[in-house]
Amino acid sequence: MWNSSKIDSSEYTDLNRVIGWFIVLRWVACLVVFVTLLIVRFILHYGLPVNILFTLNGLLFLANLAFTIYHYTLKVQNLSRREMSVFFNVQVCCDYVLLFLLIYFTGFLENPFAYYFVFHIMLTSFIFSATVVTVYTACLLGFFILTVFAEFIHLIPHFPLNPMLFEPAAYFGSIFMRAVGLCSTLLVSAYLIASIKNRIEERGRRIEVELSHYKDLDRTKSNFILQVTHELRGPLAALSGYHEMIMKGITGDINPKTKDAIQKANHRTENLLTIIDEMIDFAYMKSDNEAVYEKKDLKMKEIIDYNIDLFTNRAVQKAIKFVSNCSKDVRVWANRDLLNIILSNMITNAIKYSPQGCTVTINATTEGEQTHLLIKDEGIGIEPEELEKIFEEFYRTRRARKIDRDGTGLGLPIVKRAVEALEGKISIYSEVNKGSTFHIYLPKCVPDTLKIGGNDGKEQDTDH
Repeated sequence: MWNSSKIDSSEYTDLNRVIGWFIVLRWVACLVVFVTLLIVRFILHYGLPVNILFTLNGLLFLANLAFTIYHYTLKVQNLSRREMSVFFNVQVCCDYVLLFLLIYFTGFLENPFAYYFVFHIMLTSFIFSATVVTVYTACLLGFFILTVFAEFIHLIPHFPLNPMLFEPAAYFGSIFMRAVGLCSTLLVSAYLIASIKNRIEERGRRIEVELSHYKDLDRTKSNFILQVTHELRGPLAALSGYHEMIMKGITGDINPKTKDAIQKANHRTENLLTIIDEMIDFAYMKSDNEAVYEKKDLKMKEIIDYNIDLFTNRAVQKAIKFVSNCSKDVRVWANRDLLNIILSNMITNAIKYSPQGCTVTINATTEGEQTHLLIKDEGIGIEPEELEKIFEEFYRTRRARKIDRDGTGLGLPIVKRAVEALEGKISIYSEVNKGSTFHIYLPKCVPDTLKIGGNDGKEQDTDH
């Protein structure tokens, strides 16, 4: 029986939570039944077998107490798949038996609460396979039919819901009609819920297949972009080098008009190189190689200073000043390449979208177990309604498109992916025409498992 009760779900945490809900609902039912019995006994004065009913409610209380102790104390809300299957079946069987007895001793087919079995059928259908639901439904209908016949031939007594108003002829004259109504309702409910569940699962399987297909296509696209951009970058870099040689006069003197044309061509070439670099970073981070990033204990000041030096010439062209007062003691547990990708993209954007003579602040501080990296510019800022979209792939704000039509919209998505790969978080505060401030939080400490043997990662500071 237990082997056939396979739970058709892989969401162990959710199912453990469902068990908790079952237990809570059972406590509520126990309280409601107890209060109802008190009202029936002392206020309505119905002639029901209250002693039997109180006993059944006591059994419900004890059973649920055992379930609670087992689930919350012995298993600490963390059952294995097999334990979950067995535990679900035990609870369902207990609920079916106790509810059936409560219904029988309170009027049986007279009792409108007999239709509460529909809810049990629904819950059973969602949790178990169609085979198990069929077994439970068949057993329940069998018990109902046997009890109806046993009452009809007076083999077992009938306990009327209200003895003062009970009319035996009317009840037994319609008992089979009542039984057909209840049993057909339970049967149809079980069939409909099982059918709906099967259709949902079938759609889920189709979606998984389609999703897997799209993921394969996405990986193929990323690998293709990575290969093509690598091939394009070499010739463009060489072309940019030749431009530099011509402008410096290495190939001979050139007239002002030719120099101006070469400068414009070189500017366009550098733009293309920037776009290709962004696409390489993006494709690399989405390719199959993205899973492995070796992390080390690094000094943030070294990383920041390196990137500031890298972009100083570009900043000088727009009279942009870099400000940084990062302490030498600020450390981060990260990958150097990913940190460089983050800072290079952020600095590039800050320079590109800031007017002449502005200041770009790059700083890092230690906050508890995290390193807080701050990049602040005095640029064009971002409209409030566009803030939620800036990390979307290929998205560019309206104001950014006006300033630079050649951008890819991949810079910030690349930054976000890199931050997440380092197990960090990124947020932004921006005001139009006042600039943007990016806050990046990264882990500071070396994991304890890597500190065994007195190695705190200090020897890795020299890694570049």
